[in-house]
Amino acid sequence: MDSFIFTPADAAFLFRAALPKVQREERVFVLPLDGSGKVLAKPILVSVGHMDGTATIDAGAIFREALKAGAEEIIVAHNHPSGDLTPSKADIAATTKLREAADLLSVPLIDHIILGRGGAFRSLSEPLAIIG
Repeated sequence: MDSFIFTPADAAFLFRAALPKVQREERVFVLPLDGSGKVLAKPILVSVGHMDGTATIDAGAIFREALKAGAEEIIVAHNHPSGDLTPSKADIAATTKLREAADLLSVPLIDHIILGRGGAFRSLSEPLAIIG
């Protein structure tokens, strides 16, 4: 791929293309990037929600897929089928865990994006204290 990510909107556009038209459950994706923001592969589906619709944001699975794709940086996204862009406590905790894992693996987490309806999204790249 010859795409580059310069803004959260660029990433959200790629993630949105990977979602089904009808969203009944959460889906978690990782977008592998090289060190300059070049997209190395299409968004990789890492997890699909269970009966309650909630997907697991598993750092191990995310980084396993990212490293297989040769990622030097990553962006993670998941959708909220309800359309509500408010991050849950679980979303914030998962972002914190992902940042810790990213630091240990030296594969920076550039952003965690929540996808809503109709192209709406929310970037969690802002400090978590502001979001929570």
